[in-house]
Amino acid sequence: MLLLTDDEVRNCLRMDRLVDALRDGYRIEAAGSVQLPDRVNLAAGPGFFRLMPAVVGGAGLMGFKVFNQVGAGGVQYLIGLYDERSGELLAQLDGAFLTAARTGAATGVAAGLLGPRGPVEVGLIGSGLEAETNLAGTCAALDVTAVSVFSPNAERRKRFAERMAEQLGIPVVPVDRAERAAAAPVVVVATNTGMGTGRVALRGQWLGPGATVLSIGSTMPELRELDVDVIDRAGLVVSDAPAQARGESGDLIAADEAGVLDGKLRSLAELTADGAHRADPADIAVYKSVGTALQDLVAARLVYEHARTAGTGLEVDLLRVKKPAGS
Repeated sequence: MLLLTDDEVRNCLRMDRLVDALRDGYRIEAAGSVQLPDRVNLAAGPGFFRLMPAVVGGAGLMGFKVFNQVGAGGVQYLIGLYDERSGELLAQLDGAFLTAARTGAATGVAAGLLGPRGPVEVGLIGSGLEAETNLAGTCAALDVTAVSVFSPNAERRKRFAERMAEQLGIPVVPVDRAERAAAAPVVVVATNTGMGTGRVALRGQWLGPGATVLSIGSTMPELRELDVDVIDRAGLVVSDAPAQARGESGDLIAADEAGVLDGKLRSLAELTADGAHRADPADIAVYKSVGTALQDLVAARLVYEHARTAGTGLEVDLLRVKKPAGS
């Protein structure tokens, strides 16, 4: 078994390859070869404990992600990757950065299906790690020529814009209002506005006709990103896990309560197989992500294979520690 730290995981990931790998993973899911049960959510002390298992039969993978947030210690992630044919435990990985990266890559898959062809400008709301990885995933799938970014802290969004402009090689411009970022034809929303505050990051009235909204979502009903008007204006709403999102995402729960979601919601796997269709080009299309173990395992295998080639990580046989891989 190979043990990989968060830094080692970071060094083994490339966003363009991860987007391609996840696109293939969704084709496998569309073919019916993925077992993806509902995640298990348990209350634990002043926080939560969550388990996400999956078997990706078409790729020969099985495994799990487990994570928790208890007290002030932050979120802790662990991914276990198995060979589905032999049952061998291949690796255990720190899943902190990998979770953000696979979320961004899934957004990239959705962007490639829903976004416009040809050069396009992107508006980004958020300036944290998820904003970084979701912007990178979008840029891996679309021909992005420029980005406008808003987040409430002026200094933080300025530093973010400078860092991402250097990383992506395109202009990234900080703007002082969310409405200015939302004016772009593709809008990436990667921020939760607060537990139970009722505030949202994006309002439907800010969006132009035919806009594509890529929203990383929330797995807690109390957290919001989009107002109901965004979903009301949408002709197509896509999720990586539709049933789960409908029950856990505060945005979709609010849209359901307002009666504006029925008939619009489709799965990302279905669109990967069949393509995306808008009845009216002026309709908004929305991607709402909540994250799945399919994403975790596909990303973990990509990291594992790169680590094996590069000689990265620590070999463990569960009884004693061996020499570092590749030594």
